[in-house]
Amino acid sequence: MGFEILIYVPNLIGYLRIVLAVLAFMLFSHPSWFVILYTASIALDGFDGYIARKLCQTSVFGAWLDVVVDLFSRGYLWCALFRSGYIVAFLEWLTFVSTHSKGEDWKRPESNFPLLVKKVMEKGFKTPLGIIAVGSIHVLPLWLYGYESRFFTDSLAFPLWSQFMGIAILTFGRTLGAAVEMFYIKEYVLHLLDSEPVATK
Repeated sequence: MGFEILIYVPNLIGYLRIVLAVLAFMLFSHPSWFVILYTASIALDGFDGYIARKLCQTSVFGAWLDVVVDLFSRGYLWCALFRSGYIVAFLEWLTFVSTHSKGEDWKRPESNFPLLVKKVMEKGFKTPLGIIAVGSIHVLPLWLYGYESRFFTDSLAFPLWSQFMGIAILTFGRTLGAAVEMFYIKEYVLHLLDSEPVATK
């Protein structure tokens, strides 16, 4: 078995991200520390894939771990912020279940996909719509924490209008992301229904 994969550098970064997220939630009532630790965990997410490719240490486990760490930290934050935050966390986990079996292929839109889904996913999400959708998925819960904890007001002196503007833009982006997520969940459910043997008399 390939246990050496567990100590690949990008996977070590994944473990570090978990530690940073746990420390952040232990300091949830201390906004400055929470923002620093949680932001560090998010920022490292931008390096593990690059390092995996650079060191030729890509793996199916690493791709799985990367998403699990994201969903753990974001889901915990959504639930810590709002009771209804569980719905967002549930949507993200359900999307993971619906796309994981396809591997990296799920990121390639097909010609019969709805136009909005194709536009968001074009070039591996590296388009304006894709960037705002993926960016908002990551940043919106942290931005809401900054607003709810008064970190933006007390520590950064952001005017309220800028905080509300950020919430509006990120909510728009998160809605784009939700549209893609709902599409994939629907496609997966249809796939499951199509795979069921039809009972005959």
